[in-house]
Order: sequence, then C-alpha cells, then structure tokens
Amino acid sequence: MRFLLIYLLPAVALAADPRIDNLAATAANGKVSVRFALTNGFERQEVIQALQSGVPTSFGYVVEIYRDRPNWFDEGIDRAHIEVIATFNSVTREYLMNYRRDRRLVRSETFTDLATLQKRMTTIDEPDLFDIGMRRPYKLRVRAKADLMRDWLLYFIPREMSTHWRSVRVEVAEGKP
Repeated sequence: MRFLLIYLLPAVALAADPRIDNLAATAANGKVSVRFALTNGFERQEVIQALQSGVPTSFGYVVEIYRDRPNWFDEGIDRAHIEVIATFNSVTREYLMNYRRDRRLVRSETFTDLATLQKRMTTIDEPDLFDIGMRRPYKLRVRAKADLMRDWLLYFIPREMSTHWRSVRVEVAEGKP
C-alpha cells in the first residue's frame, strides 16, 4: 500500500501544474488573433493567500509568432508581452485588475467575485495581436507561455515559476484571405 502512495503522490502533484490550454491563432486580413487559457494558475494556495492579503499578484504571458522552417532555424516575426495584475482592496472588498500589453495599460476592471477575477486573469483573447502583412498564414506558428510567480529554492535562491511553451499553427479564418 505504501508503494502505491509513493507512486501516486507525484502524479497528483504533477496534475496540478499550470499549463497553457486551448491555444488558437487565426489570420484574417493580414492580422493574427490569439486566444488561450491558463489552467491551474490559482491551484497553489500561496497565490490566493497573497492576493487576498493585498499583495499585487501578476501573471505574465509571452506570445510569439514565427515562421516555421523545418531543418533550419525558425524566423522570429514578432513578440507580445501581456501582464495581468490584480490587487485586493480590503476596505471596499473589491479586486482591481490591470491588463497591460507591451507595458501599455489596455484596461482596468473591478470585481467583487474572486472566481470572476480568476477567469479574467487566466483567459486571454487578443484580436489582431500581430500584423503579418503579406506572409502566408499556413507557414506561421504562434507559441505562448505564462510566467506565474517567483518561488524560492532552498529558501534563498529565487526562481520564476513558468509554464512550458505551447505552440499551434496559424489557421486562416473562414471566408477571409
């Protein structure tokens, strides 16, 4: 019985690792729109505790578009940095979320429900994120990863917690060139 628990505990721990899911990239009129979701971003209790204690909590996303060239180096075309920062105001009992793209504030939203905030922080929908001009979309790929938070190794070595890269081929929108 002990041997079974020893083998199952790491599998349970790995099942809760954050990851990028449902990555989709669609090209229309020389622009590429990107959608994806971060799964298990709030699985660590420290993230929720830090957020509810008033510490600004942020998720950073890196999205890249590149031309896939088999048997050679890929050609990088563009990169976007998306940062979602949330803070809790204990007086008003509200969460303030700031959404930034390439260091520019895109929007700010206020939430009273933690579940709604979590969904908005982990769901990214960027219409017309990249300009590809006259490039052929079927030769392009988009990849994304998330940088979650800083963790400490042996209590004094800082390290970033990140997801693995997720990649998908750019699809052409129906009825669009």
